[in-house]
Amino acid sequence: MPLAEARAETTQRRLVLVAARGAGRQRGQAIGQALKGKIASHLEAWRATLAEAVRGDSGAYVAALLRDTDFKTAVLRRAPDLLDEVEGIAEGAGLGADELFALQLLDEEWAYRVRGAPRDKCSSVGIVAEHGPTWIGQNMDLGSYTDGAQVMLGIEAPDAPAALIFSTAGMLGLMGVNAAGLGVCVNSLPQLPSAPEGVPVAFVLRLLLGARSLDAAVEVMETIPHATNQHYLIAEPGRVRSFEAGAAGVTEFHPPDAGRVLHTNHPLSDAPAAMEPPAARENSVARLRSLTERLGAGEPGLADVQAALSARDDPRHPVCRPHTPSSGLIGFTTGSMISALSPGGVEVWASAGPPSERGYERFAFAP
Repeated sequence: MPLAEARAETTQRRLVLVAARGAGRQRGQAIGQALKGKIASHLEAWRATLAEAVRGDSGAYVAALLRDTDFKTAVLRRAPDLLDEVEGIAEGAGLGADELFALQLLDEEWAYRVRGAPRDKCSSVGIVAEHGPTWIGQNMDLGSYTDGAQVMLGIEAPDAPAALIFSTAGMLGLMGVNAAGLGVCVNSLPQLPSAPEGVPVAFVLRLLLGARSLDAAVEVMETIPHATNQHYLIAEPGRVRSFEAGAAGVTEFHPPDAGRVLHTNHPLSDAPAAMEPPAARENSVARLRSLTERLGAGEPGLADVQAALSARDDPRHPVCRPHTPSSGLIGFTTGSMISALSPGGVEVWASAGPPSERGYERFAFAP
């Protein structure tokens, strides 16, 4: 097993590591069996929060979402092994395959329901240090209903590097890194167009993590049909690249410093974006300002990156979001993940929840 035993840097382990290897259905069955209780609890909490958001029956709403969209056609064409994994998770957990597929559609569900409204969630950083590793990290902001469902997946798929993937129980993944030294982070860009077909974000993430180099990942990025508006930050030792994707295509963002990408939830490239009032970007701009003030220059170390992703510099619009009664389907930092990429190997630090409150735990690949 190329995944080293994880070591906690906090007094008590909070992020379980679940290993799964083999073909898609085999991996999924292992995950479903190992996380059966967590997946059931996660689904129950998701249904309840979704029912509140749509002011109706969540089952009927999910059925309408699946009826009105066609993401499976693109997934079957581009990522059949990952669809097998989702179905395997459902089998292992004793749940319905359609509901598990719907659970993968976090960004797609938001796009379907709110149709371009601001989604202030997730902050990502990628920095090439001249005298150190390349850093890639992200806060994943979902809803407080996800608290307790956080997991780390250790995936070994045929013909792909082993991967460490931060996720919630039942999900294919939210952010991750592979043993070849490739890291991927994502954050929503609601200003860009989405579509009721194409490859959903969770599947894109896993496809990218199957690549063995940044160039190979970029080829995947630029050739698949994207269902949903999203920023993808991709890094390998010595390089970071930033892509703003949507149903209309993919535009690369070229920052002033090619080795430093800081990104939140508004487009920074020349990608065509819908007109919106400045107030709609207030949260995203405030978080980007916080990241820039902390990481916009110099060569940060691990403590600097951790502090930036734990920051609450603007109390109204913090980078790190604790639980609040109004967290809903977003607005809570479900987890944070930081990876140090170097030619000698990969190290990972992750937090199950807001890192300002819970700290980071260390994970690594075996030599």
